[in-house]
Amino acid sequence: MVQGPRSDSTGQTRWIEGTGRIEAFSDGVYAIAITLLVLNLGIPTGLADGQVWGAIADEGAKFLGAGISFVVIGMYWWAHHRIFEGLHRTSTALVWLNLAHLATIVFLPFPTVVFAEYSDTFAGVTLYALTVAAASFTTAMLAWVAWHSDLTDPDRNIPNLRGAFIGLSATGTVFVVSIGVAAVNPSIAPYLWPLAAVADRPLDWIAARRAS
Repeated sequence: MVQGPRSDSTGQTRWIEGTGRIEAFSDGVYAIAITLLVLNLGIPTGLADGQVWGAIADEGAKFLGAGISFVVIGMYWWAHHRIFEGLHRTSTALVWLNLAHLATIVFLPFPTVVFAEYSDTFAGVTLYALTVAAASFTTAMLAWVAWHSDLTDPDRNIPNLRGAFIGLSATGTVFVVSIGVAAVNPSIAPYLWPLAAVADRPLDWIAARRAS
């Protein structure tokens, strides 16, 4: 059964303890998505010895795309782990948001292939950017729900859920902005994506100023 809140005989909401099943299921989805990245790689058969390296070089864009998506999936797995390590119970909203996030992760191998083949087109860049943005925003909402729904365990080392929400939202925003750039020049848009690593700094500074 899905873990989440239930009502007792008094009509008060109680929670189902533990997040183990959600975490185990999520880890499996991440592992499958990464495996699918490798299945998209390959070179033609029947090549002569002198043609093999050339065939590998011809598939360089696919290898690069798989490598980028491997890092992307790994980063979201780590963010997911950090969010859940401070929780000791679940809610219906958390379960459904988690499923929505995992849908973006398991879908990512497809836009990876499209981007590798059509990285200089608006459609190729947009499909990849939209998928990563959706993964970012759904993970951010996981942090938001965990932060505001009393799901954390005070006896554990609670992660910085506010910081996770800000950082993941900033990452998603960078990829959304890159779609606008792709409408003008698709070849330039991917160069904006590394900014996701530092995009949370201004937002975090603003949030800290408001809290002080």
